Amino acid sequence: MVIMAGTVLLAYYFECTDTFGIHIQGFFCNDADLMKPSFIPPLILYCVVAAAPTAIVSSDGSI
Repeated sequence: MVIMAGTVLLAYYFECTDTFGIHIQGFFCNDADLMKPSFIPPLILYCVVAAAPTAIVSSDGSI
């Protein structure tokens, strides 16, 4: 009973006091800190993305 009472008192203490502060951090999609530079120009990336499935599908499957 003593352990259960201590647990309830600790839960009450931590819930109702500011012992551990709450860190609220927002997330923004267009945040410059989260964006990474692209090393591949978009035109080359689009060509590879379009050509890769076409090359895989048109291959005859022989190794």
